Amino acid sequence: MEFNGDVLTIDSSMSMEEIMEFENFIRPRLEYIEMIEVVEEGALKCSALLSLLSSLKRTKSDLAIPFLDKRAVSSPEYGTIHWICHD
Repeated sequence: MEFNGDVLTIDSSMSMEEIMEFENFIRPRLEYIEMIEVVEEGALKCSALLSLLSSLKRTKSDLAIPFLDKRAVSSPEYGTIHWICHD
């Protein structure tokens, strides 16, 4: 997790424990963040990350999360993973 101004960068391969820590960190600071960038260096380990990012987007609709807008990610273990985001 890296903060650069109003952009927060996280890794897609976060474990469940890291996702819970991320949620505890970001919820009180959400109003100060304009964008969450997801770096896809590792495989997506947990669908909880998608759920959390979707929840944050619903909470703050002007929050930019380009990773969610892609609606798919490629994984060496699972192939292409698609998701649907309901607005």
